[in-house]
Amino acid sequence: MGKPFRNKVEDRELITNTDLVCSVHSLMGNIDLDPASSKVANEFVGADKIYTPQDDGLNVQEWAGKVYLFPPSGAYFFNKELDKWKLTRASSPSLISSHSVWFKKLYKLWVADVVTEAVYFTNCTDMLRYDQRIFDFPICFLKTPPILKMNSSEGMDTHKTGTCFVVYLQPKQNTGYATERFINIYGEKGRVVC
Repeated sequence: MGKPFRNKVEDRELITNTDLVCSVHSLMGNIDLDPASSKVANEFVGADKIYTPQDDGLNVQEWAGKVYLFPPSGAYFFNKELDKWKLTRASSPSLISSHSVWFKKLYKLWVADVVTEAVYFTNCTDMLRYDQRIFDFPICFLKTPPILKMNSSEGMDTHKTGTCFVVYLQPKQNTGYATERFINIYGEKGRVVC
């Protein structure tokens, strides 16, 4: 008999697989901050600084430097009383995708030169319509859906996701060189659009 179906999204954390994390490190050299992380996730990501859900990296904390961001699905407000993310319905006409809310903050801080360089990874294809500013940056549409790690109260497992892409907010100095590095590193993983 297989594992029981889990309908509690708030009980699970999707973690970027090792191959994609290695590409981020190859591209940026190091990750100063992962604002949507956990102690378990950072064992794989290796950021110098992380914000856990309890830190509420989206709404409370400051970001700076080289940032890696894989937003939590369906959530952009941390309920401290319940000690978990408040889920939102992406299909609701009055709400936007949580991935878009996280990207909006990343973009704003990149424009302000607070974030100097960033890699944004998403498995939310609706980002293509929610925030089309992503097309201002090099994007790699991954040709193979990555097998992500999934941490939950039941332990570590794997999670096959669907269409994913990586957006690169380049450093504003040497943009051409940075874009070429992105193409060289991510070109074998999928179609790069600049």
